[in-house]
Amino acid sequence: MNTATPLTHTAEKQHSIEITANTRRLALLTDQRIHETDIFTLFGWNDLPDALRNVIRSDMEAYRDELLGLYSTCDTGVKNRRKSVSYWIRAYRQGMCSEQTAVDALSATIAV
Repeated sequence: MNTATPLTHTAEKQHSIEITANTRRLALLTDQRIHETDIFTLFGWNDLPDALRNVIRSDMEAYRDELLGLYSTCDTGVKNRRKSVSYWIRAYRQGMCSEQTAVDALSATIAV
C-alpha cells in the first residue's frame, strides 16, 4: 500500500491557479465588445436599431455567458424572457410592430 506524501510548493500551485483564473476573467472582459457583436451577429440581429439593442443588451450578455459555460439556468422566468425577446424582435423585423412598440414591450417585461 502506498502512503500519501505531502505536496511541496503548494503556494506556487495556488499562484498559478489564480493567474489562470485572472487571465480568463481578463480575456472575457477585454473581448466583451467582440462577444457582444458576435452574439447579435450569431442571432442575425446585427442590423437592429440601437434602441432595441440597448433594451436587450443585458439579456444577450447573459445568454452569451451561459453559452460560454459560465453558468447554467433552468429558471422559467429567464426562459420566458428569452421567448419574449425573440417574439418582439421577430415581430419588429417582420413589420408586425414598430420599433417603439417592441422597445416598450421589452422594457415593460424587464420591470415585471
